[in-house]
Amino acid sequence: MVDIILGMGEVGETIFKLLTERNFDCIGIDTDVSRCRNYSKKSIIRNTEFLHVCIPGELKDFDDIISNWINKVEDIQAVVIHSTVEPGTTKQIQEKCKIPILFSPVRGVHKRFMNDIKKYTKFISSDDKQLDLKIKKDLEKRFVKIGWMSTTKTAEFAKILVDTTYYGWLINYAQITKMICEEENIDFDEMWKFADEIHENLGNRPKMFPGVIGGHCVIPNLHFVKNENLNSVKKINELYEKFKK
Repeated sequence: MVDIILGMGEVGETIFKLLTERNFDCIGIDTDVSRCRNYSKKSIIRNTEFLHVCIPGELKDFDDIISNWINKVEDIQAVVIHSTVEPGTTKQIQEKCKIPILFSPVRGVHKRFMNDIKKYTKFISSDDKQLDLKIKKDLEKRFVKIGWMSTTKTAEFAKILVDTTYYGWLINYAQITKMICEEENIDFDEMWKFADEIHENLGNRPKMFPGVIGGHCVIPNLHFVKNENLNSVKKINELYEKFKK
C-alpha cells in the first residue's frame, strides 16, 4: 500500500519525509518534475491508501485537480487536504466524491516544519459522523499526535482565525504600540518590561516584535474568509509599513 503526496512544496515535502520516516511507502507528485519522488509520468500507481493534498488552496482549479486525481487513481481509500483553504471547501469537494474527503491543517514555522509537525497535535476533521474506523486508525499511525475535530469547517476556520490571523493580530498590537512609542519619544522595550512578570504568571501579555508582516501565510490567508473585520490586520500592517518608511 502507498500514500500519494500531491504537491511537493514545503508542506508536501515535510509530510513525505515524515511518513517515510515512519515506514510508510510514499509517492511525491509535483508539477515541477525535479521535486517528484518515486514517480514519473509513466508510473502506474496501484494500492493507494491516502491522497494527501498539499497544493496551494487558492488555485482556481483546486477542486478539479483533486477530483481528477481521484478518478486517475481509483483505489484511493480517502483524501486528506492539508492545504489552507476557504472554509466550506472540503465539504464542497466531498459532495462531488464518493470516497471520504478529510481536512487536516498544518501548523508550524516553515524553517523547522519537521520538528513542529511532530510536536503539535495534527488535527483531522471529517463531516462523516460514521467515518470508517479503519481510516481513523490508519491515519493515527501516520502522525505523532492526532486530534479530531467535529466538522471540516471548524478545522478550516481554526487554521485561519486562531493560527495565522491571530498571530497577525498580536503583531498588529506591537506595531501600534511601537508607533505610539516613537511618536512620544519613549523606549519600546523598556515600556514592555511592565508586562514581563504579568505574562510570566498569567501567560496573557505576550510581547511581540513589531515588524512588518510578510511571508505567505498571515496576510494572504485573510482572503479565505469574507469578513471585513479581518481586513484590519492588513490595514494596520500597511499603516505600519508606511510609518517605518
